[in-house]
Amino acid sequence: MTTPVYPPAPVSPPHTLVDGGHYRCGTYDGPIPVINPLDAGPVDRAPKLARANRNLRLKEWEAFQLGDDDWFVLGAVYNAKTVGLLQVLAVHKESATITRWETKLPSPALHVARGLNTSSSRGRVGDFRIEIGNRLGDGVVAIDAHHPGHAAGRRRTERLPSMDLQVTGYCGPDDAAHLVIVHPFGEDRALYSHKVMMPADGSLIIGGDRVGLGDGRGYLIVDDHHGDYPRPMKYDWVTGIRRTADGVVEGFNLTDNQVLDPAENNENAIWIGNALHRLPPVTVQRPHGPWGPWYIRDTAGAVDVTFTPTVKSTMHVGPRKTLAEYYAPYGWYEGTIHADGASLTVDGMFGVGEQKRITV
Repeated sequence: MTTPVYPPAPVSPPHTLVDGGHYRCGTYDGPIPVINPLDAGPVDRAPKLARANRNLRLKEWEAFQLGDDDWFVLGAVYNAKTVGLLQVLAVHKESATITRWETKLPSPALHVARGLNTSSSRGRVGDFRIEIGNRLGDGVVAIDAHHPGHAAGRRRTERLPSMDLQVTGYCGPDDAAHLVIVHPFGEDRALYSHKVMMPADGSLIIGGDRVGLGDGRGYLIVDDHHGDYPRPMKYDWVTGIRRTADGVVEGFNLTDNQVLDPAENNENAIWIGNALHRLPPVTVQRPHGPWGPWYIRDTAGAVDVTFTPTVKSTMHVGPRKTLAEYYAPYGWYEGTIHADGASLTVDGMFGVGEQKRITV
């Protein structure tokens, strides 16, 4: 094994994501006030046509993962431009069961925020609604989601219970650390992502019963994402989180994607309270397919994590998955991650992984 080489610590963010037609590439420790991906590219092009084409290519979502000792919940307001998606998926860890509230909708019917200081990502179809309220200037993120449920019937084989989700996360400097990346795919194409892990409180109510977010046990991850990806878009991703007996939120994010120079440009990190530590690039191996163990490693032994799925989740599009092939299991982690100056044992941590390939 060689000695790990770690990327530099994040630095203060620029004012705008794109300046003079160019992405301000780097890794930052706080929100970028102006998220303007449509301004990228040569300024002498036909402005309306160039912006429209770039907007169609742009994959945008604001997602969250939250929970407590018993539950893990993933939600998203997702705009793939060809289609929009609203979803809340609740996993009960011990029983390895999942309940899904989700629907596809025309992309203009939802809104993904560009900038997190004072904004919201939101969508609504009938009485199913999701809103993510971003007030990072105040150190707060609020999740508000509701689904009325439905009874079993001729078109539905199973009853879907109602769902109400009201959660507030706290991401001020005393509570959380921010990882903001602007990493290049190529000339005038880049990935912007803002991730933060934080303590949270609130309630998850299913079928009228409060089941989740025990007092002092809640956590929340926010994942704001705007990517001008190559085609096909593809990546491997895993994340896990917990809150310790002392109330400290700790977790990790590990990704293998298409950015250039991943030794410098990656979003691999561990969070421990309000401190963040970057990591080397990793690879993900699945010798037994997406439902078998995943092995996440770097070349120097800093990252040695195994993910064992217990709950299956997929979303494929097109004949033989030609347009989209997507696996997103939930499960348990074990192993150790060594950063420069901090280590994290992930044994018994729960989370989600994604294996994604999209051509649309």
